[in-house]
Amino acid sequence: MQFVTFNIRTEAMADGVNRFFYRKGLILDEIEKRRPDIIGFQEMKHDMNSFMREHLSRMGYTMVGGGRGADYMGEHNPVAFDSSKYELLGLDTSWLSDTPYVPGSRYEKQSSCPRIVTHLMLRPLGEGEPFHVYNTHLDHEQAFARVMGARRVMEKIRQDLKVWDLPLLLCGDFNAYPDSEEVMYIRNHPLGLKELTGGIGTTWHNWGRGSDPQIDYIFVKGFDMQGAACKWDQELNGIYLSDHYPISVEVSRSDGGAL
Repeated sequence: MQFVTFNIRTEAMADGVNRFFYRKGLILDEIEKRRPDIIGFQEMKHDMNSFMREHLSRMGYTMVGGGRGADYMGEHNPVAFDSSKYELLGLDTSWLSDTPYVPGSRYEKQSSCPRIVTHLMLRPLGEGEPFHVYNTHLDHEQAFARVMGARRVMEKIRQDLKVWDLPLLLCGDFNAYPDSEEVMYIRNHPLGLKELTGGIGTTWHNWGRGSDPQIDYIFVKGFDMQGAACKWDQELNGIYLSDHYPISVEVSRSDGGAL
């Protein structure tokens, strides 16, 4: 199974030739060429979400997930999955806050942006056990909010596993370097998630100009990686897929189950 985390970069006039308007065809072409099984997107505004949902549907994908605002609008962290391979058993959106089921809620020390985690339960069609998918985007301004957000994500996963003890995939833009407290918290958590993207290097590249450490991650439990994590680093005449490299991993079930 090919699993991808993809900060798609919101639509912004300041991005010039790298506005989503100019990138969207390149993005769709790359997805159609690579045919990943599951994609966790971050930073997708409502209009972008509508466009991607329509066009991915034509490719055989289902995309689900609500917006982070109090009105369920604003940026989304949707997850797209290949409808010919998987069926949706459950969908849940919760906020990274002390009141996770109050739409639009935030921590006191946080940017103005609410943050969410999108949770799916998927099952392979025909045969195979269900599994969890979690997709999140931690705060871009406050380390406190990122740490608290990481704790909230892991607490949600812990609670879910008490009811449905199933393999899981966690992805997202954590806005944090590999040695940060928030990333180390997930890496060292007693649940024992494995990071599959360690050592991949720069993921936010700022349209080819940046060389910062990694901030996008994939963690798993109950899955093994096949080969190495891969960056989608395509560029056409100065136009990139995003200001982040989408990160792809190939995984199989640790117990040998069907995917």
